[in-house]
Amino acid sequence: MHTKQYSKQMEKRSRIGEHTLVVGMDIGCEFNAACFMDKEGNVLGRFPNIYNSRKGFDYFRTMITKTQRKHRFTDVLIGMEPTGHYWRKIAFFAKEHGYEVRFVRTTAVKHQRELDESSSAKSDIRDAFTIGNIVREGKYIDTVIEESVFRQLRTLAHARERILRYIVGSTHGLQAVLNDYFPELTDLFWSMQAKGLWALLETYPFPEDVRHAGVSAVMALLAKRTRNRNKAQEKARQVIQAAEQSVGLNKIGAADRARLAMYLEEIKRSDGRRKLLEREMKELLKQIPLAEYILSLPGMGEVSCGIFFGKLGNPEYFKNPRQIIKYAGYDPKENDSGSRVGRKIISKKGRWLLRKCLYFMVLRVVHGSSFFKEYYEHKKKGFVRPLAKTEALCAVILKLIRVLFAMMRDRRMFTEEIPGCREAA
Repeated sequence: MHTKQYSKQMEKRSRIGEHTLVVGMDIGCEFNAACFMDKEGNVLGRFPNIYNSRKGFDYFRTMITKTQRKHRFTDVLIGMEPTGHYWRKIAFFAKEHGYEVRFVRTTAVKHQRELDESSSAKSDIRDAFTIGNIVREGKYIDTVIEESVFRQLRTLAHARERILRYIVGSTHGLQAVLNDYFPELTDLFWSMQAKGLWALLETYPFPEDVRHAGVSAVMALLAKRTRNRNKAQEKARQVIQAAEQSVGLNKIGAADRARLAMYLEEIKRSDGRRKLLEREMKELLKQIPLAEYILSLPGMGEVSCGIFFGKLGNPEYFKNPRQIIKYAGYDPKENDSGSRVGRKIISKKGRWLLRKCLYFMVLRVVHGSSFFKEYYEHKKKGFVRPLAKTEALCAVILKLIRVLFAMMRDRRMFTEEIPGCREAA
C-alpha cells in the first residue's frame, strides 16, 4: 500500500473513537439488515429486517438511540453498499437525523466476506457485519451525501444519458428499415440526425414515394426544412436518382410504413426531451460560481460542464487532483509480480459517467487548445516508447483533471499558459 493511501486510511480509522457507534447496513428493495458494533468490532446488535417504511425507519432510529444510551455513544457512523437506488431513502433519513453516512465498494464487501468467514457464503445480516468491519477499519469511500444543485445536475445527467440510449436504439432501428427499403438514402446525408433526412422520411420515406413526388416537390421540401435552396436543388436530384436506382425491397406494406414512422417519432420525441433536459442543466449551472472557470476551457460546453459538476459533486470535498482521478476511475491498475512488470491500465472503478464526460472533454480541448494539443503530441512521441492514441488521451485526461483542479482551487480562468497549473500537474 502506498504511503499516502495508508495515511488516508489511518486518518479515517482515527475518526472512529471509543464513543462511536459503527453501523453496517446491507441495503435491499423491501427491507435492510443492520449490524451495530463498537470500535473494537464487538457486535452490539443485529437487526435483519428494517423495512423501507416510516415504521421501519422509526424503529431503526429507536434502536440507534437505545444503543447510544446503553453504551454512552455520542457519535454514529453508518456504512452501506450503494445498491441500485434503494439506498437513497434510508441514507437521507439518517443524514436528516444527524448521522454520518459513508459508502463501501461492492468488491470490498466480497473480499472482506471471504476473509471474515473463510467462505463466500452470503446473507443479508452477514453482509451487514462485513460492511461494519470495513467501515471500522477506515476502508470506506470518501463520497458524502449532499442535497444541493450538484445532486440535481447528477439526476439530469443520468436522465439525459438514458434519453441518449433511446435515441441510439431508435436510430439503429431506423437504419435497419432504410437498409431494407432505401439503403442509398443514408449516404446522401451527413447524419441520421440531419433535418433534411427527417423531412424526407416524414413525407417521402420510400423510393416509390420519391419517384411519384418528383424533383420539384422534393426540392421544395428540402429547401423549406434546411433553409438552403441552392443546395436543396442538387440534393433533390441526388435523392431522385437514388430512388430510381435503389436496390431496396419493392414490396412495401402498411406495417413497413408504421415501423419506420414509429422509429422516426421516437427519435424526434427523445431528442426533444434531451433538449429540455439540457436547458434545465444550463439553468442549474448558473448557481455554481466555479462553472465560469471551467467554461473558459476551449471547446467546453455548458452541458459537459453540467455533467462534470453533477457527477463530481462539490469540488470542496476534494483536497488534491489525485482524489478526482481515483473518483473517476482513471487511477492506474497495476499487475506486477516478482520481476514481471505487468501492463498498467486504468481501474475503471469510479463513476463511469464522469469518466465518459472527461474523455469527451479531452477530445474537444485537444483540438481547441494549443496547451493540451502540444501535451498530447508530446505524449504520443514518448520518452521511452511512443504511446498509442488511447494511452496518450488518458495521459491528457490526467493533465486536464490537474488543470481543472488548479482552476477551481485558485478561481482563475484558463489561459494557454496557466501559472501554477504546471506545478499542480
